[in-house]
Amino acid sequence: MPILSGLGASATRRIVQSMTTDLVRVDNCDIHLEAAGEGPAVLFIHAGVADSRMWRDQMGLPGHRTITFDQRGFGKTQWVPGSYSNRGDALAILDHLDVDTAVVVGCSNGGEAAMQLALVAPDRVLGLVLVGTAPGGWEPDGGWADDPLWDQAVAASKTGDMDRVVDLDAQMWLAGPGRALEEVDTGLVDLFRIMDRVPAATESEREPYVETLEPPTNEQLDAIAQPTLAVVGEHDYPDLVIAASYLAQRLSDRAPVVLNHTAHLPSLEVPDAFNNALTGFLTSI
Repeated sequence: MPILSGLGASATRRIVQSMTTDLVRVDNCDIHLEAAGEGPAVLFIHAGVADSRMWRDQMGLPGHRTITFDQRGFGKTQWVPGSYSNRGDALAILDHLDVDTAVVVGCSNGGEAAMQLALVAPDRVLGLVLVGTAPGGWEPDGGWADDPLWDQAVAASKTGDMDRVVDLDAQMWLAGPGRALEEVDTGLVDLFRIMDRVPAATESEREPYVETLEPPTNEQLDAIAQPTLAVVGEHDYPDLVIAASYLAQRLSDRAPVVLNHTAHLPSLEVPDAFNNALTGFLTSI
């Protein structure tokens, strides 16, 4: 299992030239997207505790057309009640931009959306990079480990205490278990709190409208033939480190990449190490 190291924000953060933004109408919702660069397309799908800004150090990746969007009820995409799927919205983004094929990079539930997209539209997906992802319908031997912070976040959400929810989410997902939030760059903590506040407030409204995939993704993994790279942070939940190994075994001949000094959002916390892993994969397929 390769381990790559990288500390802090990127020392070589790109000033992204020719960034374009747009709103794409999908059903009754206007979805915010960003695109930059020219070349083979890479579509980035964010995690459920972030928004498209988690990919700020990947947008403008040299030699590629990089694309990202805010899911419904995240970032600059307003929540409008109505049935939807992230896989469907991702496909609509590619159609809108006249992108025939793309490598799809997804983090957490964004990784699940990436796998679903590969299943429903395999001719549109050239490869997958799955970050801190577990396939729908899978669980580790013995079940998911309990975390008291999760129960506290659920309780806070029910009472409408979004400040408490966001604080707990930051500890669980940005710092990760066993690491103090004070060890994380304060600028990243501030950004996380800004990104997480919108979806934390809309989560209970969104859940009934999400179109699931049947059978679950885990039962369809054999149908995913695209080259795949699994990535996980060393401080992410141990169950997700196990999931990375599982996905690598099921989908790839590549060992999972474990990134040091980060938890669930390595693209933000260790962008240089993340980009090294990403570009290495892109050049190999």
